[in-house]
Amino acid sequence: MRLHLTNSGAITLIAPSHFKQFDILIDEQCDTLLDAAIARVGQRLDEEHVWVNPQIIRFLSGKAGEPEWETGFEAMVGFARKFNWVNDDGLIRAHMVRNENAAASSVDDFKAAMRMLPAGVSAITTGDITNPGGMVVSSLTAISAEPPLVGFFLHRDSSMLAPLKTHGKFVANVLGHTHHDVVAKFLKEPQGCPRFTNGQWDAGLDGLPILVGALANVECDIIHTTTLGTHEMVVGKIRKTTTDDSGSPMVNFNAGIRGLTQ
Repeated sequence: MRLHLTNSGAITLIAPSHFKQFDILIDEQCDTLLDAAIARVGQRLDEEHVWVNPQIIRFLSGKAGEPEWETGFEAMVGFARKFNWVNDDGLIRAHMVRNENAAASSVDDFKAAMRMLPAGVSAITTGDITNPGGMVVSSLTAISAEPPLVGFFLHRDSSMLAPLKTHGKFVANVLGHTHHDVVAKFLKEPQGCPRFTNGQWDAGLDGLPILVGALANVECDIIHTTTLGTHEMVVGKIRKTTTDDSGSPMVNFNAGIRGLTQ
């Protein structure tokens, strides 16, 4: 098995049932990011080795508690212990391997490709009518129907990140082609009440701001956030939805906001 400390901020476990080898694959990244990633899985031993917390391995494997996997994992730990590769705190020593195949697309190429991806536009809101927060995203996506989950991404420097983490809730208001004035306010005005002067806003669950006449209002509790590259992923469990199928959706395509003609 192999822990992968990616340069996107994600930490994954490759081949979790391969117990005859254990090391850490490291993408090229700055020392600050690498040190932060190592701290999430254990502690650095030296320039070539890391002490890894076995509970992190169990969590990332997705197989903890399965008898066959646990037997194989304990056998791997027992083998490592014979060679003093397990310290007094129960941490397992792993050799760091530099990833030579971590080349990525350029930023310009990435942006050019993503501009060709049509995407719906939503106003994400949090807080309440008297103290609202809002932003426009084209990254809203369905994650799961059972349980009902949706997610979206925002830049880690976004003015919405702190309000979202403070309130722990949000509404994804799916916008239609008649909501260009709402988008204009959200993009041009400072965070807070000035963004909510266009459109008709009402109070939803726990007072969350919902846009009356949106194609859908999806009211959620935040259950997970994680940093990936330059952005934060926010996952919400849906508590309530309302829909209005009488309108036509707004679409972000080729760096422009457009209506969808039928």
